[in-house]
Amino acid sequence: MATQLVRRAISRVPPLSPAAGATIFRAHAAEAQAQQVEPTRKPVSDPKTFQIYRWNPDSPGKPELQNFEIDLKECGPMVLDALIKIKNEIDPTLTFRRSCREGICGSCAMNIDGRNGLACLTKIPTGGTSMITPLPHMFVIKDLVVDMTNFYNQYKSIEPWLKRKNPPETPGKEILQSKGDRKKLDGMYECILCACCSTSCPSYWWNPESYLGPAALLHANRWIMDSRDEYTTERLDAVNDEFKLYRCHTILNCAKACPKGLNPGMQIQNIKKLERLTP
Repeated sequence: MATQLVRRAISRVPPLSPAAGATIFRAHAAEAQAQQVEPTRKPVSDPKTFQIYRWNPDSPGKPELQNFEIDLKECGPMVLDALIKIKNEIDPTLTFRRSCREGICGSCAMNIDGRNGLACLTKIPTGGTSMITPLPHMFVIKDLVVDMTNFYNQYKSIEPWLKRKNPPETPGKEILQSKGDRKKLDGMYECILCACCSTSCPSYWWNPESYLGPAALLHANRWIMDSRDEYTTERLDAVNDEFKLYRCHTILNCAKACPKGLNPGMQIQNIKKLERLTP
């Protein structure tokens, strides 16, 4: 009985005309197309523009500054956060060094608004446009990456390791050091070799191959002052040179640029004082 009633109801429904069918089809198509439309881009609530130095050795042409705008509301507080956001979301070809993000490795050293520093420790300045360029007076490999070969060679030249003439009193044991002697190394051992100090030094700009620079000389003094090292005289003789040491004119740009708050200029002055006292 129920089946017969359903059949009668269906038979009474008039068939759709071709025009009506086309109208329904277009309605469904329009609805599907509307669902596929990309959502409109959210307005930037806190815009910040970065002018970033760009140069690619594989492309002919001069270096240029390229503008990137990001929303600070959707970015971390540090310059490195902004660079990573630009690389991940806007331009994956942007090239720079980074690693620890905690001011320990020194990888992300660059010039930010005219001052050398670590991008991971430098807060994004509010308002205006910020300019980011490579460390000054260094050969650029690509974008914000510079060639550190000469810098590391100078560091290697001061032999930054413990040198002994006599074996330890107890074979296989550490060489003891008093708390007072250990304290003499404060302000030197913390250096992370980021090159911010050396690349802010005019003497290093003018004589990059002959002047050791603030970073290498700071480490030289670190081993000169180490009570466990037995090559103090030889180390002083090795740096006692018109260019290696005495190109320093105590401008102290190095102290202003150091992201760890060290004073390489003071350590260089200590080496000069020891040179005068050495017969």
